[in-house]
Amino acid sequence: MNLQPVSTPAFAPPAPPAPPMPGAMAAHQQQAPPAQEAKVPEAREDGEGALASISVSSRVPDFWADQPRLWFVQFEAVVDNQKLGDHAKQNLIVTKLSKSAIQQVSDLVISPPATNKYQALKTRLLQVFEESETRQFQKLLDEMELGNQKPSQLLRRMKDLARNKIPDATLQIMWNRHLPPAVQAVLAATEVTDLDRLAEVADKVTEATRVTEIAAVTDCSGGNDLASQLAKLRVEIAELRRGRPAQRGARTGPRSSSRQSKSRPREGSMSRKDPRWLCFYHFRYGVKASKCVEPCNWKKVTPPTPTSGN
Repeated sequence: MNLQPVSTPAFAPPAPPAPPMPGAMAAHQQQAPPAQEAKVPEAREDGEGALASISVSSRVPDFWADQPRLWFVQFEAVVDNQKLGDHAKQNLIVTKLSKSAIQQVSDLVISPPATNKYQALKTRLLQVFEESETRQFQKLLDEMELGNQKPSQLLRRMKDLARNKIPDATLQIMWNRHLPPAVQAVLAATEVTDLDRLAEVADKVTEATRVTEIAAVTDCSGGNDLASQLAKLRVEIAELRRGRPAQRGARTGPRSSSRQSKSRPREGSMSRKDPRWLCFYHFRYGVKASKCVEPCNWKKVTPPTPTSGN
């Protein structure tokens, strides 16, 4: 019996691990950074938040001391999507305050509260600068007038002062009193009851009325210009008539006075005691006078002549 040797299998080393697939590597790389992404919001709060506050500052107007609540409405609309922190909002408001306004919140600026800095600053500014309800109601009653506004603008201002505490029916009566009579007549005849729609109708009537008034004023101004020119001509003619005799007198006056000064040294302000006083005849006729009435200083004033006799 032939025995054949049994061949033992050679020992093979373990195969190296298969390299990961490209898709698996990409998935592994995408899952690695989560620990780093968790720190991004903190960086944005300090870094990007500061940059956002700088860029937003130019879009926020200076503080409106006369309408602080409306100013805060606009301020919050600007910064709403900027993700500014509480401290950044407070600093942004401080940059928009005037000297008189910042004096009212100096304690909150120098020693701000630990939390709710923005809300504390907003509350203080509203308390200081916003008018009380009594004052606003007084304005609503006594200080409203149409002026150059549209009726709808006046109505919005009155609604703002009323703060939804006065019914529309009462507010309509108060608003209607400030409108021109022509607008009141149209609103009384219309069937519209909604207050906002009435304001639109009043705007249209007011605009049409003002155009008519401007045209009428233009026509009247043309007639007034003609009348003023005629009146001016009349005044000039009257001045010319008054000026003619005055000019004649001005021409003849110096000549007569010069003759009198040469022959008759007498003036209207001279008294009888003056050594130059002359009687009527010598004053009037001089050397040709045939009479003389005392007192008269003709002989003293005039030098003697070789001929005698008057």
